[in-house]
Amino acid sequence: MELAAEMAQYIASMGLGYLAGRRLGLRVPPAVFTAVVAAVIFSASAEGAHVVVDNAGYIVALSLGYALSVALASMLPFALSSRGRGAQSPSGSRVSAVAVSALLAGIAVGYFVQAPYASAIEPILLVLLFLAGADIGRLKGLRLSPRLAAVPLVSLASSLAAGLAFYLWLGVSPAVAVGMGWYSFTGPYLLSASGDAVLGTLGFLANFFREQLTFVLTPLLAGRVRPDAALAIGGATTMDNTLPLYRSVYGAEAVVPAVVNGVVLTLAVPIVVPLVYSLFP
Repeated sequence: MELAAEMAQYIASMGLGYLAGRRLGLRVPPAVFTAVVAAVIFSASAEGAHVVVDNAGYIVALSLGYALSVALASMLPFALSSRGRGAQSPSGSRVSAVAVSALLAGIAVGYFVQAPYASAIEPILLVLLFLAGADIGRLKGLRLSPRLAAVPLVSLASSLAAGLAFYLWLGVSPAVAVGMGWYSFTGPYLLSASGDAVLGTLGFLANFFREQLTFVLTPLLAGRVRPDAALAIGGATTMDNTLPLYRSVYGAEAVVPAVVNGVVLTLAVPIVVPLVYSLFP
């Protein structure tokens, strides 16, 4: 019952945002969205600051290895099916300065200042989901054909499979893997749900690194794998942060598949992450 109530709360928050975007034409200023992302990352990292500092090397190394494994597992089914099409000029990688700054600031403040940071995580997550729903509501003219739906569904299943391998090997919940690059939701949620700062930080960093690896791997693999395989790497980020990369590498025809892929996964993550965590804590 608790899981059902939690998931209903997340769905309702995103649904209200969708209605606000679709019916009311609500436009969320980028600065507002960025501020909410920074707030939730800061709160989560401040709550787990002592554990993170004490285990920094292990957490960073595991997160990077986890992200690379999940990203490659996601693209594998598509990469094996056919070779890629010609790509345009590749785009370079970048790092989210806001996310990194909020993470480091949260660790620094949380290490020296004791406060009930965890109590802020859940309310801010609900605001984040509302804003994400509003962004989706504003999108026009997207049609979800079976072919386009295959990429997010298969990449989600492949990510889960890779996460289960890490679960059997190291005991890390596969809920980390099904975050699909949405680090500002997955990390704070896992910290709030588990009370485990290591798991929460892994949820954040592994998905953050997945986004950053997308900027590195997509140009390198262009021409070697089809666009579907490259989209599978990006996960939920393909509707926003990594969308310009796909446009640059694969051309204008990649925009709609990238947005659909990101929308489907953005809708799925707030449901799948809590569900998988409840089954494999």
